[in-house]
Amino acid sequence: MNAFTRLVPVLVLSLVGCSGEKFAPVAGVVTYRGTPLADATVVFTPESPTEGVRAATATTGPDGTYQLQTNLPGGVTKPGAAHGKFKVTVSKFVPPSGISEEEYNKKLQAEQDPNRPYSPNSVVPAKVEMIPKEYSDSQATKIEATVTGGANEVKIEIP
Repeated sequence: MNAFTRLVPVLVLSLVGCSGEKFAPVAGVVTYRGTPLADATVVFTPESPTEGVRAATATTGPDGTYQLQTNLPGGVTKPGAAHGKFKVTVSKFVPPSGISEEEYNKKLQAEQDPNRPYSPNSVVPAKVEMIPKEYSDSQATKIEATVTGGANEVKIEIP
């Protein structure tokens, strides 16, 4: 057997992928206290990690809607998520209490100006998570979803 004949099965396996998992579209809407949640990150993390099954992510639109996508090796992005059971988290970081998003962005831009003199009062505080831990932390989340064949609609309501 020559080197080429031994290499062909390896090439075929790398083109097909190791897991051969099936993907399905997943979309929905996220609400927080009854209102659509814009600019939040939605993550579906496999409940029991298996070879090749990856987390799927999305960012919510202005109306709280999202469509998941999965990032695969080699820079490939696939719409949807693999079939299986997932823990779901929703995360959104906002400026600390008393600072508007616009004011926060202005302070952040000013802090990054290399010509400004340093002042301890000009340090921009870190953004804070607005979603309770039981919905935003993958170890504590109460939200679960199962992705199956066909279109999957997952509405996420955070009280």
